[in-house]
Amino acid sequence: MITQELFDIIYRGLSAQGWQRSFDAQRDLCMYRGPEGRKCAIGQAIPDDEYDQAMDDEDDDVGVFNYDDFHRRRDMFLNITKSQFNELQYAHDSNDEPEGMRAAFEGIAGKYGLKVPAAS
Repeated sequence: MITQELFDIIYRGLSAQGWQRSFDAQRDLCMYRGPEGRKCAIGQAIPDDEYDQAMDDEDDDVGVFNYDDFHRRRDMFLNITKSQFNELQYAHDSNDEPEGMRAAFEGIAGKYGLKVPAAS
């Protein structure tokens, strides 16, 4: 289950960066940490001291680190399903317009009974 704590971190982080994707145009790929300093949805929940560039360099075709990799490494992701992990990634990766991304995350909040946090 996506916890309120995890959702708050992701929602506030994406809001703070103007709902802009973490995207590398040269590689045509969304990234946990993009070249402009943005973070994707899952990247928002990776503390800076735990992020490793290899998370974005492993494989250009598969989304790099996957759910199983994170499940082994991060306590915060232990309670979400693979489907929910993918849903969070998809809400970020498939929305290149800020309003669409924000609406997607508000939809996730409604689906899972989460509160949309106030902007910080």
